[in-house]
Amino acid sequence: MSTAGKVLVVLVLLVVPVWIVLVSAVARLNTVWTQELKKQEDLFDKLEKEVAANEVAIKDLKDQITLEQNETGEHLTVLRAKLTDVERGRAEAIQVQTAVKVQLDTLNAAVAKAQSARDQRKEEKQKEIQATADAEKVVNDLKAENAELMSQLSQLRDEFRFLLESNKKIVDRLNKSGTRRTARPASFVR
Repeated sequence: MSTAGKVLVVLVLLVVPVWIVLVSAVARLNTVWTQELKKQEDLFDKLEKEVAANEVAIKDLKDQITLEQNETGEHLTVLRAKLTDVERGRAEAIQVQTAVKVQLDTLNAAVAKAQSARDQRKEEKQKEIQATADAEKVVNDLKAENAELMSQLSQLRDEFRFLLESNKKIVDRLNKSGTRRTARPASFVR
């Protein structure tokens, strides 16, 4: 064999174990890669399922959010309506309170005016009672004076009658006695 053949055989013998090691390393690497690829595919499938589940969960959450927003909107509408009713009731209460206050002020003014009129009537009544008492006193005084004057008149009438009778008797006596008077008769006419 020639030296080149020998070198070639030795090289082949040296390279064959390296090739065997390399082939076994490649086979082993392929086995590991296949297992790793299977793991990655399983992981990918698992992640796809999780993504799909998450998308469903997100959709459900979006639906719940929409539902909550609608319920909150309806609740807000109800609360606004109630607030409007409360404010309307408050405004009506204030209006009624103002009307009652005005009526109360009017009533108080009328009561004050009525009390003033009552006090004035009391004063007028007291003055009237006093005037009546004074008038009754004057009437009683006048009655007493009238009674006294009537008594005097009666007495004077009696005296006048007595004097008239006495004078008639004197005149009759004088007429019967025949004596004439020399004096001039008295006249009451002027």
